[in-house]
Amino acid sequence: MKKIIVLTVVTLLSFVVPPVFAHSELVSSNPGASVNIEQLPEQIELGFNEELLNLGSGNSVSIMSPSGEDIGMGETSTEGAKITRLINTSSETGQFKVEYRVVSADGHVLNGSYTFNLIEGIIPISENENAEVPESGSNLLVNSVLGIIGFGALLLIELARRSRKRRITSTD
Repeated sequence: MKKIIVLTVVTLLSFVVPPVFAHSELVSSNPGASVNIEQLPEQIELGFNEELLNLGSGNSVSIMSPSGEDIGMGETSTEGAKITRLINTSSETGQFKVEYRVVSADGHVLNGSYTFNLIEGIIPISENENAEVPESGSNLLVNSVLGIIGFGALLLIELARRSRKRRITSTD
């Protein structure tokens, strides 16, 4: 019985410990992914869930116009968990692509990209009301851990029930 409990606890802990070693991920951006904007901001700002190493050219952000030109201006600036780069003005409308490469404090390199649209005119509010916000990975992690803990509790209850049943049967 003790072996089963120890094995169950070790198994449950093995599912809980890996998130401690999770890598950095993009948690915020301005402008945001897949948004429609009417005017380019002065700079691109990306926020991550952990500190970034300030490696100078090791961290980079490129802002590609619809024609494929990098409209980023000057050097990329890294401060804490945030990275920024100034944007040169552009008269182009259409889909812009933000590409980034950062090194998190634990030394892991993260490459990624997303797009946003520069449009003319005003977007009716009703078109944006139905936009779905994707569930973040942290919610998925929490739900997984809760499921594992629930399974472990059910397993322990069943083992206790069987043990009690054996004691009652053996005394007869």
